[in-house]
Amino acid sequence: MDQLTKYQNRVFKVLNEQEFIIENRERKIIQKGTTNGRRYFFMVAKRLEKGKIIERFVKIPKNNTKKILLPFQRQIEIANYLKANKVIRTREVVVANYDPKKGVPFAIMETFPIDHSKIGFIEGNKEAQLLGSREAKQVVDQLFKFHSISIESLSPSLRKILKVYPGDYKGFRRQVFRYLNRKVRTLDGKGEVEIFHKVLERRLPIIDVKNKAKEILTHLEPLIDTKSNHATSIVHGDVSPNNLYVFDSGEVELLDFEWVGIFQNKAIAMIRDFGNLRARSWNNKKFRNALDEELVKKYRSQGQENLGRAIVQLSILRSHIHLSGAFENYELVKQEIPLQIRRKKLTEQDIVEAFQ
Repeated sequence: MDQLTKYQNRVFKVLNEQEFIIENRERKIIQKGTTNGRRYFFMVAKRLEKGKIIERFVKIPKNNTKKILLPFQRQIEIANYLKANKVIRTREVVVANYDPKKGVPFAIMETFPIDHSKIGFIEGNKEAQLLGSREAKQVVDQLFKFHSISIESLSPSLRKILKVYPGDYKGFRRQVFRYLNRKVRTLDGKGEVEIFHKVLERRLPIIDVKNKAKEILTHLEPLIDTKSNHATSIVHGDVSPNNLYVFDSGEVELLDFEWVGIFQNKAIAMIRDFGNLRARSWNNKKFRNALDEELVKKYRSQGQENLGRAIVQLSILRSHIHLSGAFENYELVKQEIPLQIRRKKLTEQDIVEAFQ
């Protein structure tokens, strides 16, 4: 039996056991969803539940490898914790299994009111461009609530499966310089190997990028590497526009908790999550500016405006340099795609803001 057949059999097994209604529409989705190269199959479908037909979201891992099942378990357990403790708004896990000894792993969750949300799931660039100041405020509020989770409030089993991120300032500095020293093959360099900070100096109005970055990191260290920031902090780990759901009320729900982990510095934890979202919102300058304003405003309300401004600056420095450099190592044929050229250019342009 080939791998595709095994994968599709897994999906049909779960759907049948969990009493989903499978018709031509669902069969077409299954065919497409198991051949797209993703780690999970997922879809919205109807199932029989307590005598009623209910629409649910179902997610099924492609295989039982630890690489896939550990993040899958993490997502389920974090979602259950958030729901039980009412930390932030999140979808309820109706039923799930992440232990392959008990059968094919799966998760069945509440669905969203797709037909009643102008933005809803942000699946592409068009939806991301609809985000504005209202959504920026909501996202920042949600991030602060999420980061406020006390590690002691988590069960030992949940703490055990959290991803551990390097959270000290020295490690953060090393990461930034690793991104700057990355070897890349750029389109405008005709595929020749270059060091990324030299590419930035060629394209941006910044001279001696590495030394200037060192100056910024040294200057902001007293605000970040403090005793009050040396505390274990929960981090989402993968915040991006397509991991948000936006209601018409402007409320925002965080999605996808696969990479939730801990940092030993709560300021660096915020740099990670805030920076990821900011850099990945490459096609919406208004939203990025609103995010900056809302984060600073939030810290100002706590008497920590300078810390807020430092986090914004370092978020740009880390995440925009990281993503920009990653784009440069795409295959040249992919780099030539107009959308990728625009994405790279806009992500890169904001790096200048970190040096001002």
